[in-house]
Amino acid sequence: MKFASYNIQYGTGKDGRIDLNRIAAEVGDADVIALQEVDRFNSETQMSDQVAELAELFPSHYYAYGPGVDIDASFHDASGKLNNRRRQFGNMLLSKTPIISSRNHLLPKYGMNTLMSLQRSALEGVIECELGLMRVYSVHLGHAAAPERRRQIRSLLKIIKKCAQRRWRMER
Repeated sequence: MKFASYNIQYGTGKDGRIDLNRIAAEVGDADVIALQEVDRFNSETQMSDQVAELAELFPSHYYAYGPGVDIDASFHDASGKLNNRRRQFGNMLLSKTPIISSRNHLLPKYGMNTLMSLQRSALEGVIECELGLMRVYSVHLGHAAAPERRRQIRSLLKIIKKCAQRRWRMER
């Protein structure tokens, strides 16, 4: 199996252009793809739904999405009708074989006083494979402080250990 992991940074390249087609070409045709910093309904990305766009760019892949950040981005249109939507930022998994289940784990973080304090997360997916089920993660750790990352890694290791213990108990 071919795996790829890519922090797409809202789809922004080194040249500052947002171009999901270019990112999809870089990832190629991997069997399992883990993406970080996938955005939905952000004014900086022209209010695009990057989850839907990436799903279209990988039509032979199943997908799961887990936001770490989820805030209101609703608006009333010209007629006064409410358009309910969420501004989200998170991780995505794509797989050529079915993603049987997924869970989004919020990772520990240091408190910040801004609305868009980037909550980091780990999206867990159970993927059906030729040899059975496989658990994979798309993980986005904090970048601002090493102590925060260490806490996040310890939390992730606990999550993985719990999954392994549950599986062992179920098989017995």
